[in-house]
Amino acid sequence: MHQQTLALADDDELHAELMSAWLQHQGYRVLCFASGDELLSWASTPSAHADGLVLDVDMPGRDGYQSCREVREIPEFARVPAVFVSATHQTEIPEEVACHGVQFIRKDERMFVQLADWLSRNIYRER
Repeated sequence: MHQQTLALADDDELHAELMSAWLQHQGYRVLCFASGDELLSWASTPSAHADGLVLDVDMPGRDGYQSCREVREIPEFARVPAVFVSATHQTEIPEEVACHGVQFIRKDERMFVQLADWLSRNIYRER
């Protein structure tokens, strides 16, 4: 069985570790990046592959939305589902990244429930 890979970009080290541990416990392989720049640099390499993107909205430099736009310009990532997570109350996703498989989740007590729901609807899992 192929283990699904998620690329996680979050500049908050503690939050990234928490998300990564939870996702790994759910059976995913997680690649962590501390910034949108790191994510884009990795995604630009020929061997890069991810089944989904988990992106913090508020990161210095490239925010999650800009990171998603630029990563999706790479043909191999054009249709990769993305979920945006943020502590802000903003829930409106910019039109240029709002497409199939995209969702906004607040970093709150319901985050993992909503993330599990997003994963079940957007990331193919072999049974």
